[in-house]
Amino acid sequence: MIRRSCLLGGASFAALSLFASAADAQQALPTINVGGARAAPRPGPVGRPTGGAGRVTTATPTPGTGSGTGTGAADRYAEPKPAPFSRTLPANIPAVVESRTRAQILRSTNIMTSADAFRYMPSIWVRERYIGDRNAIVSTRTSGTIQSALTLVYADTILLSNLLGNSFNFPPRWGMVSPEEISRIDVMYGPFSALYPGNSIGAVLTMTTRMPDNFEIHASGTAAVQPFSLYSRKELNLGGVTNVLIGDRINDFRYWVGYEHLDNQGQTQTFPGNILVPQPLQGNPPAPRNDPRFFGGHVDFNQEGVPRVITGAAGADYVQTDMAKVKVSYDVAPLVRAKYQIGFWSLNNDTSVESFIRDKNGMPIYNTQSGRIQLGPFFVTPGGVNPSHGAASHVMQGLELRQDTGGVFDYDLSASSYNFVRDFSNGAQSYGPRVNAAGTAYNFDPRGLNANNGGTYWRTGDARAIWRVPYDLLGKHEVSFGAHGDVYSLNTLQTSTVSWPNNYYLGIQAFNTGKTETKGVYVQEVWKPLPDWKFTAGGRGEWWRAFNGMNSTGGLNVTSQFSPGLVSLGPAPAAVTYFPDSYKGAFSPKAALEYQFTPEFKLRGSIARAYRFPTVSELFQALRGPSSQLINNPNLQPENCTCYDLTGEYRTVDAFRGAIGLFNPRISLFMDDRWNAIVSQSAINGAGIIVTQNANMDKVRFRGVEAVTDMKDILIPGLDFNGGVTFTDAKIQTNLSSGDFTGARYLLANGNVNPLSATVPSALYGGRQFPRVPRIRFRGVVTYTPNPDMSFALGARYSSPAFVTFANTDFNHNNYGSVDSEILVFDMKARYRLEPHWWLSVGVNNIGRWKAYVNPNPYPQRTFFIALNYHFGGPEDVVTVDRGGSGGTSAVR
Repeated sequence: MIRRSCLLGGASFAALSLFASAADAQQALPTINVGGARAAPRPGPVGRPTGGAGRVTTATPTPGTGSGTGTGAADRYAEPKPAPFSRTLPANIPAVVESRTRAQILRSTNIMTSADAFRYMPSIWVRERYIGDRNAIVSTRTSGTIQSALTLVYADTILLSNLLGNSFNFPPRWGMVSPEEISRIDVMYGPFSALYPGNSIGAVLTMTTRMPDNFEIHASGTAAVQPFSLYSRKELNLGGVTNVLIGDRINDFRYWVGYEHLDNQGQTQTFPGNILVPQPLQGNPPAPRNDPRFFGGHVDFNQEGVPRVITGAAGADYVQTDMAKVKVSYDVAPLVRAKYQIGFWSLNNDTSVESFIRDKNGMPIYNTQSGRIQLGPFFVTPGGVNPSHGAASHVMQGLELRQDTGGVFDYDLSASSYNFVRDFSNGAQSYGPRVNAAGTAYNFDPRGLNANNGGTYWRTGDARAIWRVPYDLLGKHEVSFGAHGDVYSLNTLQTSTVSWPNNYYLGIQAFNTGKTETKGVYVQEVWKPLPDWKFTAGGRGEWWRAFNGMNSTGGLNVTSQFSPGLVSLGPAPAAVTYFPDSYKGAFSPKAALEYQFTPEFKLRGSIARAYRFPTVSELFQALRGPSSQLINNPNLQPENCTCYDLTGEYRTVDAFRGAIGLFNPRISLFMDDRWNAIVSQSAINGAGIIVTQNANMDKVRFRGVEAVTDMKDILIPGLDFNGGVTFTDAKIQTNLSSGDFTGARYLLANGNVNPLSATVPSALYGGRQFPRVPRIRFRGVVTYTPNPDMSFALGARYSSPAFVTFANTDFNHNNYGSVDSEILVFDMKARYRLEPHWWLSVGVNNIGRWKAYVNPNPYPQRTFFIALNYHFGGPEDVVTVDRGGSGGTSAVR
């Protein structure tokens, strides 16, 4: 149902406007760099323009502080020395790192959730199916769209990644961070730093938030409108998000208090259907019987080219979330800060359904008694058209003590907890009147199926230190060392409820519990024996165990499906399985060598070993619903990877005789050899049930090239481009030890099994493409800032289609179904300062209304945005021009 309150809520924040003294600009304090300084660059020309209005200099340029300068000019685009506590990702990371400042994000991106901030980062794709999608996981250049445990997401030092599992059901907790909090983002590609565990095989994403220096108020409201149509479903979906953030500094004490409300109607997510099975021929001469008792549906072809009928629309998710957060910090000593934060996030969501099938009485058919009906000359099994209701309340806490002097010794001690206070999803088991095969009688199954994750939690603790050796020992040295510990606890109770959406249960269908625990230590040294050489070496030792694993199944079964009235129920015997504890240890060495060939060009080679241990859900969670089944695997082994990266980066200013102010291209060659890869395969079986299971795959190889460039002041001041293209060849090398994966044997019109869809023996997967990793990805955005009060942006995103089955039999990619389709999306945004404190922005995502799908949900079609922001104090309450490579900022009152 369309909620007009969504649109109204997007602008309701205007009454929150308050007035107070403006905030002072942050001071950037110096830090100590590793290594000797390079020779000063040659003096550049005098009087060269460096940007738009208000950005022209006639002074002789001074040497920059960044990495490399152009011919005859200082690097005026270089990132300034970071202020204390302004970075989450440490310096001297021996891997590719891409960064964006808040100003760059606001200029280029239509942003409603914190996940949107990463939209144009190279090789990164966030699987956000609609605004407020709680299952928005991250895909990277070597991980697919359902491998959530191969990426780490942090907000400051708090781990947001949900490492309870490894699928679309375990996304980072994006809702715990408001876009208003973000001051910068960073992405580290690959597991090349010993500071992070093996879950960094894909990438490490960090969001840095700041603490206020003076009294500040920030309020924003954004509204979105998305027309959507697919098959016969036509929708006009409205959404909105409002946010208010208040903070101040009182001597050494700082605080933020924030609240965010999101309200959005998402588009339909699933279109249930099934294979068309022909009826036996009848009569003389034999001919198909055209049964008139049922009609409707939409006939097309599935991903394997088999005819099917779409019987309904489901999963149109109406989402309401609220997030309240308090952050406080106290400077216990100069450049030593203690910080505590607590966040509360709540969710209410309802999914609606529509049936495309009617019987001769005009009754919509959502489910049937026998499972199969006659639709024209075919047998069809409708089902899966069931609504649901869910709610959640989560609490996150973090405590940190950090010294950030940039001097000889710094440390960071942090601990965090994340609790599922309440978390359930209650779906109807068999919604609507259930017709018999003859279309003459109906019965009802009012039950619901409730999956409750209340009591699930995780805890993390980290101790990190950096010793910058103050004397020369055959060069400069920086030694990082630390320890890590975490525990993840699963508690899932699945019950059959009296009547949907009531949560009072008749019986327990399944009960899953278990825990995993990891302890680790690391050390890493950066050594610069000569000014142009840098060598990094380190190692990480980890000890992992899984314990207290248990599955219990039972509950109630339908014993009489054909009687009128309510279905009859009978008890199912309980079956309890206790799993033995498991212990694993691993050592992950890392190394990198970097050489600065010229002031403009540097080359770095990195190699790393990494281990990703199984998650508690992969080991112990087994659930079954009306339209899906999840199979656990307690015998999973850790997947391990040997990863390689060779990166060359060139950086120069006033390139091509001054036509481009900054020209900063990068090319990276990467390869990952992965053994015992933990993979998940979902397939629709002959009954229309989506079956998902996990297993180890012998060996997979990812290799490719990533080309990225950052250009500023292209031909005219203020015209910038940042983007990149990635080519990846993801291949299954061998798979001799795993059993066959679940698959569906679809029938052709003549009743024979389609040879393309027959289950392929897993030993024959070798040489086939690894699922869900596209061969080609492109991300790019052009921004134009003619003056500090106005900006325009045009972005593009492309991903080639990818197989979703290990057998690679799904060739029909660009159609609804279990696919990762081709994506070609263009976005735009315009932003204008109305008054000193007010900003207005408008934008469109997916201008061309490209229809794209992911496993099997449709992505949003053309979406319109309008936002109004109010800032009193802070960096946005000034005339700000960001021309730095990663965030140089000048402020003018």
